[in-house]
Amino acid sequence: MVASTPSWESLYADDKFRWFWPPAFDPHSDPPELASVLSLLDAQTGTRLLDLACGQGWLTIPLALHGFQVTGFDLSTTLLNRAKLAAEQVQAQIDWVRGDMRTLPHQWSDMFDFVTFTLSEFGCFSKQADNQAVLNEAARVLKKGGRFLLDIIVNRDGLVHRGETINYLEGDGFFVVEKGSSDLQSGIHKREFRWYEEGRLHQAQWQIQTYTPPEGQAHTRTGWISGIGCLQ
Repeated sequence: MVASTPSWESLYADDKFRWFWPPAFDPHSDPPELASVLSLLDAQTGTRLLDLACGQGWLTIPLALHGFQVTGFDLSTTLLNRAKLAAEQVQAQIDWVRGDMRTLPHQWSDMFDFVTFTLSEFGCFSKQADNQAVLNEAARVLKKGGRFLLDIIVNRDGLVHRGETINYLEGDGFFVVEKGSSDLQSGIHKREFRWYEEGRLHQAQWQIQTYTPPEGQAHTRTGWISGIGCLQ
């Protein structure tokens, strides 16, 4: 018997799915990406930064510890609570806000010097209008001349080159089979997860819109953003 597919809310709220969650903050070492982020931002300490889809604070907390005034924003209450606890343990001062990144708080207009959006979460919505809304909101909350760091490591060219993939992940005492596939016509990349737990087969699916480098450049000229740059 196949168990019903858990919703995104369930995946990010139930501890038994923690194998699926974004990485947690490590108090003993900085993430390897931090040096690149700091270099790309080329920012002075004390400037205001918004970390979208911050998850458990893997990047949010190190940025705060390096002197930024940081706001962490995520849809998952469970992940935000874990991030808050981790931040308290290292005395990092961060504003944590729960919400939908397609509609950021109205009062945030022209508020931030920098916005970061990492771990290839961009393109997670099935409708292009929703992905565009994320970029529009990032532009709205940035100050004039502000900069947006967008991390896109899932690119269509690379996925086409690799073809279908099968990986194995370690869950909570069990193994998860992850199958990746791409639809060239729609540009949608899907990852299907299957695992047995207590004798039942469970399934979950994750998908993201992928882009080629030329598409990223074209979208930049028409209001989309690829990489880091000035939005206003």
